[in-house]
Amino acid sequence: MSDPTHHPTLDELQAVLASLAHRVLTDSSSRLDAEIRDEILCVVDELERFIPGLDPPADLDSAEQLGSASAVALMHGRPRVALARALRGLSHAPHHAELHYLASSACFELAAITEAVRFLAHALWVNPGHHKARCEMDLLSASDDPNWWDAGELGGDDAERAA
Repeated sequence: MSDPTHHPTLDELQAVLASLAHRVLTDSSSRLDAEIRDEILCVVDELERFIPGLDPPADLDSAEQLGSASAVALMHGRPRVALARALRGLSHAPHHAELHYLASSACFELAAITEAVRFLAHALWVNPGHHKARCEMDLLSASDDPNWWDAGELGGDDAERAA
């Protein structure tokens, strides 16, 4: 996805999401790798070139099962596993709002704030009525400090990006 003139197909994006899921799961660092984070942002941007609902999901049942597994992993304090499962689910259903919401929740837990907000915004782009995503976005928007996410509030990688 490094060629700016090439826009990947939905099938290519699904393959990238599956690859990202594997990389997230096998990375042993405490934070998300910068390359993974950049690729997440690129994938979400590219997904917005496709109209939600126009292309049927490749495997909605698998996506929903992976969504349930992602939610369980979040409840058990395993955000890296939750993110990997959400990404794997998105490889089966790239416009599944709940999976974007779960990926956002996992990214927040992993201190990947930019990616979390991007996933959250995409969940609302796909489904403006997604209640949990709307509540989360409203909470973020209600901050007294309009720049709550700037370099002073972020961890290492996000601080470097904001600079």
